[in-house]
Amino acid sequence: MPDIVLDRFHSDAWRIEPTGGEATAAPEEKYLGHLADLAEVLGEHLGEVAVRSIGDRWEESALDGADLLVLTLPRDDEPPLTDEDLVMLRGHLAAGRGLLLLGGATAENAPRPLDDLVPGLVLEPGFVSVRQAPPTSHLLTYSVSADVLPGHPVTEGVEELYFHRAQGLSVTGSAVTGIAARDGSLLAVAGQVGGGRLVVVGSGELFALPFLGRADNARFLINTLGWLLTGQPAPAGSEMAKAVTHERCFTVRSFSPEEDLALIDGPHVVDARPYRSLLERIGGGVLPDPYRDQAAFLVEAELRFDEMPRVIREAVTTFRHRSNDYEGLLVRGLPVDADLPATPADPGRQVDKSTWLSELWLAGFASALGFPLAYLQEKHGLLFQNVAPTPHNAANLSSESSAILLDFHTETAFHPHMPDFLMLHCLRNDHEGVAKTIMASVRMALPHLSLADRCELFVPQFRTGVDFSFGSANGVQGNGPTLPVLYGNPYDPYMTFDLDLMVGDTPHAQQALEALRGAVNKVRRWVRLSPGDLLIVNNRRAVHARSEFPARFDGRDRWLQRVCLVSDPVPSAADRRGSGRVVETAFAV
Repeated sequence: MPDIVLDRFHSDAWRIEPTGGEATAAPEEKYLGHLADLAEVLGEHLGEVAVRSIGDRWEESALDGADLLVLTLPRDDEPPLTDEDLVMLRGHLAAGRGLLLLGGATAENAPRPLDDLVPGLVLEPGFVSVRQAPPTSHLLTYSVSADVLPGHPVTEGVEELYFHRAQGLSVTGSAVTGIAARDGSLLAVAGQVGGGRLVVVGSGELFALPFLGRADNARFLINTLGWLLTGQPAPAGSEMAKAVTHERCFTVRSFSPEEDLALIDGPHVVDARPYRSLLERIGGGVLPDPYRDQAAFLVEAELRFDEMPRVIREAVTTFRHRSNDYEGLLVRGLPVDADLPATPADPGRQVDKSTWLSELWLAGFASALGFPLAYLQEKHGLLFQNVAPTPHNAANLSSESSAILLDFHTETAFHPHMPDFLMLHCLRNDHEGVAKTIMASVRMALPHLSLADRCELFVPQFRTGVDFSFGSANGVQGNGPTLPVLYGNPYDPYMTFDLDLMVGDTPHAQQALEALRGAVNKVRRWVRLSPGDLLIVNNRRAVHARSEFPARFDGRDRWLQRVCLVSDPVPSAADRRGSGRVVETAFAV
């Protein structure tokens, strides 16, 4: 049985998921797919292959019986290969075995000669880059497509490769030959060296989960491993690559099967009930009117939030910096206004209350997260928006509905000034206590997507619809902007998705959208909000929904208050009057 050894000492692109680790570790260090787990990717595609890893330090005995060693070269902030390491590598090649070397994932300050392994081979400093497409052609990108140089077994059936943050290679001599290049810069080489077979790639990230489904990367990986093991590319490589990219999903970690967020242990829930006396003191005394003297009220709310218990402030600050698996923070049991009026029959109008506790909590928590703002078309521009059922919108795609499922969506996904966070504070729950606020996070959904669908969702080929409350006819799809669904960090992306109103521009795009529909439903988590509960949703990383529930329209129906906020107020400034907080962007619908 062929035996493949993965070095973990200098590995990013091929990192095996650790079984331990502190709970405070950054998420991307734990599970976000820097590793395409070789054993999982290969499955049975190369027959019976044993894959094993070696730890922080490796000795010659670790390579005993290894037919192939996959080694990520050390970065400039890691210990270099020692003379003993190089002796072992040369011995590995002299035994007629295979070696796959992957470039590091940081920009080097100086060239790195690899003469000790391959005479005349140098790993160049920096990353290979190209100009971005207009209108940002004044910028460079490190994500590049490379031409494949034919003639070597590893390039059989491979037409294009996609590299991310790859270092160039230079070769003087004939020990290895170039197999991939961009604008004259070699990005991969291969050849017979010292009796063994060697492939050097400028970056291992083309084999990481976000990129393995791009171009012909999967076919190249399978060819490379097959040639390094046997001297020939893997048979039926095209079918194998399609199976890897289109027919399989890769689960890099597991989550609790419990769906009720309140019952899952973790940093996504903080209980305010033990601090009730302190919170009542914070909420007591005279407050400025949040509707008639909003600026003064927001200042007072921010100052009072600073008096909150540290455990609550720490939970909010941590959520803002690092978020969590569920992309939501549930604060349970904040004090509620004692003399609560009837649930508003017209949620678009301000409700007079004798106290302003709900507005105080919303404004205070908002001050720790960003800049609260309102939208002119939504509840007449109220900053503190009432969410309650109405008879005329019971079956419309509206926050005032009750008779239908308000399905998964990013809040105002169509808007150029979409909120970064959404806050929902419960003043009164529904009569039967059955209404669920439902969430699904992008981090949890990604493992349920094929690599091909994941790549499709990064392309700006999806048109979302403008919401009913912003003037569009109910349920009209695709009359909004064209955008990608996934964007940002390829390992830990943001997501914009509206299950009801978004469509793909191509059959492949629509297929990927349907796959995402299935994925978010598989990872749905929910909470039944009770009076005093505050749910904060990361609107850039999670979609939310609401179940149907029976409404009686008797003044005692479910009543939430909602606030939207952005991390940066500057982009929306031109669409707001003066120093106001109401965004007045108009839509041609």
